[in-house]
Amino acid sequence: MTMRPANRRGFSLIELLITMVLVAIIGVAAGRMLMSQTRFYARLAGQRDARSVTRNARNIIQTELAMTPVDSGVVAASNDSITVRMPFSWGVFCSSSTMMRFPVDSEIYAQSTIAGVAIKDTTATGVYTYRNTTTVPGTGTAANCITTAAIIPPHRDSLQYGYLSFTTPVITGTAGAPMFLYQLITYKFAASAIFSGKRGLYRRVGTGTAEEILTPFDTSAKFRYYNLYADTAQTAVPALTNIRGVEINLDAQSPNRASNRATPEAVTIKTAIFFRNRNDS
Repeated sequence: MTMRPANRRGFSLIELLITMVLVAIIGVAAGRMLMSQTRFYARLAGQRDARSVTRNARNIIQTELAMTPVDSGVVAASNDSITVRMPFSWGVFCSSSTMMRFPVDSEIYAQSTIAGVAIKDTTATGVYTYRNTTTVPGTGTAANCITTAAIIPPHRDSLQYGYLSFTTPVITGTAGAPMFLYQLITYKFAASAIFSGKRGLYRRVGTGTAEEILTPFDTSAKFRYYNLYADTAQTAVPALTNIRGVEINLDAQSPNRASNRATPEAVTIKTAIFFRNRNDS
């Protein structure tokens, strides 16, 4: 007996068309979901980059501006920039224009650019007198510091100990009066050399070349100032001797822009820095 195979029915054209339409719908939905997720993660990455810019800027500025003395610590100020006297080496006055220097990291001392010396008035107001000079002090002698309360121990580890002698300017004061060497540090928001149309934060030591340390920022990034006895910052720059702190608006942006966004992701952080050594004046 001969067995005939059963008739096998194939796919009809309508079934094929329905299948292709369903596959296309699923593919479009999956593509849109993938694109949406890609853009979402791109925005998150942009926000992370913007936060990184603001945090790094805050950490750098806060470390240095917090060392600014009151009264005469600010040399120049505007909404775009601030120049301060930043101490980098402390000590006490001995005699004969000699300073007994306290321990300081050798690398910090070597990389600093002297702009002047300050000595405290211990008999009256207690304020510091600033004397501008770019002359590096020479090596002083221990004999000029015999009458002071302490003698610097011998050099050891990576710290520097010693005595400094000033010839320009000649320093006079009360034995044991606090002293420090300072350098001029300028922070400024200006047009970025890296991102066209954006602003960068520049740092300059003395009269040297300004270095763009962080970018990009929005044009609204600026400095605001705390006036004497004020608890809120103001846009108008007070008298320099009355500035007691700085509020910095760090309106940072991401270097990259998500494909579905007209502008880069932005993060705003406001940080307030109050100067040290505040006296009641």
